[in-house]
Amino acid sequence: MQSNNSLDFKTVWHDKVSSTNDICMDSARNGGDVGVVVAAKYQEQGRGQRGNSWESEQGLNLTFSILLRPKFLRVDEQFLISKIAAISVCDWISAYLKDKHVAIKWPNDIYIDNNKVAGILIENTFSSSTLDISVVGIGINLNQREFSTDLPNPTSLSIETNQVFDLKISLEEFLSCFNERYRQAKSGEVALIDLEYLNKLYRKDIYCTYRASNDEFKAKIVGVKPTGELMLQTEKGEERSFAFKEVVFVI
Repeated sequence: MQSNNSLDFKTVWHDKVSSTNDICMDSARNGGDVGVVVAAKYQEQGRGQRGNSWESEQGLNLTFSILLRPKFLRVDEQFLISKIAAISVCDWISAYLKDKHVAIKWPNDIYIDNNKVAGILIENTFSSSTLDISVVGIGINLNQREFSTDLPNPTSLSIETNQVFDLKISLEEFLSCFNERYRQAKSGEVALIDLEYLNKLYRKDIYCTYRASNDEFKAKIVGVKPTGELMLQTEKGEERSFAFKEVVFVI
């Protein structure tokens, strides 16, 4: 029997779509149920944060979107959905990679060591002071082994493990991980999620080079605000906070 805090997933697979996020949002606006999952073997207009495109070779990777209606979250708590999604991807990938470091590159790219394996795009709508609809779009490089030369550091689970993965089984495994993290959020275990997200951050507690506008500086990650801003501490002890795209790692 499903707990009230668990999700009952209903997955619909497509051979090709423009964007799983767009289809999922359309479903939500037409009364689609919580837990609808739109998955595609190929999406023509996959996108990442702030309009970046997502490259995925047809039939080789996981590209999907999950429909949520997280009305238990206030608008200023919406970043919790990003945390749940990112931790869930780490949970699933880590099960196959016991000897490699799986981390979240703020805000929600997933890295294996120093290479990007997954990205997340979340689109929300609001009803007064709470969230109404959340569409969680996720792309995971699964079986792709060759990437375009303009991508700086891509990898895939197949490259890292030398295995070939079944798309549908892999999605079912991931959804089990996501279900548990979503249950934690609905049950009020937010402090646990916050701590796990922080501890999984790429280059946490290491002084690294960052760039904000035209300014390069060394700093370490000391936290993430509930609204999603990255909190850095410079070598001089100054604390600075940045929203999405205001600061980048110099890798």
